[in-house]
Amino acid sequence: MRIKTDGKHEYRVDQLRQIMQATGEGTKSGAFDFSTEFTLQMLESLNQALHHPDMTEELAEVLSTTSVDLSYRIETDLNVNRSQRARSCKDNETDA
Repeated sequence: MRIKTDGKHEYRVDQLRQIMQATGEGTKSGAFDFSTEFTLQMLESLNQALHHPDMTEELAEVLSTTSVDLSYRIETDLNVNRSQRARSCKDNETDA
């Protein structure tokens, strides 16, 4: 497999060097392996965090990156059917 690193793709060389330095990997292929494994595990972890009961909008914002955008919002809904409630109350009165 070849990865383009010329022209508009020159930034990839710098990214691999940064990963090598940050992880202590001695080769570009090792840095690539580390990066892909980390990314796959981190995406799964972020998904678990997003569905955790302690998640907040603020935490979702902190965990977001330029590549991964997490948003979290709590929605609630309440629907009261008055006619159903009235029937239920009448049924309880006749049972008493």
